[in-house]
Amino acid sequence: MKVLKGITAASGLAKGITCLYTEKVEENIPHYLIESERVAAEIERLKEAYRKAHNHMDELHGISRKMFGPVDEEIFKAHRMILEDETLFAGIGGLIRSRLINAEHAVYDTFSDYIEKLKSEGAHFTELVHDLLDIRNRILTSLGSIPGHFECPVGERQPVIVVAKRLTPSMVLTIPREHALAFVTEEGGFTTHATILARNYGVPVIFNIDIERHIGCGDKVIVDGASGKVIVGPDKSTEDYYASKIATTSLRKSYCVIKRADAAKTKRGRRIKLSANISTPAELKLLKDIQYDGIGLLRSEFLFAGRDQPPSEEEWFKTYKDVFGEVGSKPVVVRLIDIGQDKLPSYLSLPHQENPDLGLRGARAIEIFKDLYLAQIKGILRASVYGDIRILYPMISDLSDVVLFRDIVKEARAALRREKEPFRSRIREGVMIETPAAAIMAEGLLRDVDFANIGSNDLIQYTIAAARGNQLIEKRYHILHPSLVKLMESVVKTARKLKKEVCLCGEIAGFGEFYPVLLSIGLTSFSVAPSKLGDIKCDLLFEEKYDKSVLKRFYELRSKDEIDRFILKSRT
Repeated sequence: MKVLKGITAASGLAKGITCLYTEKVEENIPHYLIESERVAAEIERLKEAYRKAHNHMDELHGISRKMFGPVDEEIFKAHRMILEDETLFAGIGGLIRSRLINAEHAVYDTFSDYIEKLKSEGAHFTELVHDLLDIRNRILTSLGSIPGHFECPVGERQPVIVVAKRLTPSMVLTIPREHALAFVTEEGGFTTHATILARNYGVPVIFNIDIERHIGCGDKVIVDGASGKVIVGPDKSTEDYYASKIATTSLRKSYCVIKRADAAKTKRGRRIKLSANISTPAELKLLKDIQYDGIGLLRSEFLFAGRDQPPSEEEWFKTYKDVFGEVGSKPVVVRLIDIGQDKLPSYLSLPHQENPDLGLRGARAIEIFKDLYLAQIKGILRASVYGDIRILYPMISDLSDVVLFRDIVKEARAALRREKEPFRSRIREGVMIETPAAAIMAEGLLRDVDFANIGSNDLIQYTIAAARGNQLIEKRYHILHPSLVKLMESVVKTARKLKKEVCLCGEIAGFGEFYPVLLSIGLTSFSVAPSKLGDIKCDLLFEEKYDKSVLKRFYELRSKDEIDRFILKSRT
């Protein structure tokens, strides 16, 4: 029996045999010279490969929408941007012409150059590197290379533990949902597009496992997502232990289905506010069969996709008005545009920044994009007459940032009065706590606003000075780092003293195994992806191990491994 330790991207338990999924497109790239008169034909081959790749992406998009609803639009938006990048295509064509080489060779070399440049920019672009690899392999496959496939035929006909070097969106969506018991990979990350898709399967996802040395096709394994363990060739006592755990988990899920329409509560009867993070209004349809407390975070960036100019005030207004048609009287928290280099559409531009994560974002971008904010805020204000809409200011560091946003709100109100457009005179306003500065200044901020949302994704990377999505960093630091928890606890204490609500809307709120710690710091409001609502509500129903003693023991931990063991123990 071998016990391999990796990093959990999605928890859960699975037992089965392994099947290796390989994408060895790059191993046998044909490299050859062509005659000058063959250049035009080779360019035409390239164009046809691009068309096939685009059609394949549209097919996968359709599969994704059918399986999960329109919850992953950003993934396909990113892939379309790569496929429609004229500079990238021109670079490939230029190599074919200048070096008289075949299309496969030119595609591989051009994408490799782009990937190396992105890697040199640092971990901020890790996710885009994975997307480029996926698109590159899709184009190469369209040119005739062997597509990704299971190495053992059993993976095509029965559920298996999917083992791979890395996940790509194409790979995940090509594998039937009912055939994936778990995903185990060597490379990966919490925020890569492939991981996001894989988590929607509702199965364990573990990365940072040395597959080549330790796992082969047909191995009998147990995947324990809660502890990040992959047990190869388990002995009888281990098999019996996990068979009992899997049976218990199945019974719990059956019970939780009955409770889907009830408000979220812990086993002790403590009422928990459980809301939804929404990236596009289309995701609201995923909430129709489950009780939830509102929209804790409605992102704004979706309205910039698939167009060549910014959304108008009327489009913002109609979008928010339509949201109330789905949620009724439930509160809707709208985060204002969170401008960043990684979220910027092609028709907008920012000055060059050495470190985009520490550059023009949130209030810092107001001066450059004032008209965008003004149009959005006017749309929000007009929609306020149709429901309980609340405004959330992103990337706040101190009160001066709040003042900058408020100045635009005042300007929007004045404009609507002149235009005789109706709006509520008072709507609630909140701040994103996603910088250490905001956490430290929480008392001053919360005295001046109505509520706060904790954005743990950015807060942890700014706190430990380590970019999220960097696999090398994720091996060292836990996403539930004690420093992050201490900052959140301080914010929660301040909010309680001032009788203000604070909601955790970051990625860590989607991990049920973290709730003993999260509840122990006093958090009672969470906002998670619609696909996680049912799981978190279920976990809460059985959650009883939370109090100050849990927190005291947690703060004494000194390493990622100790945190992993502590979280596992708190759940058993």
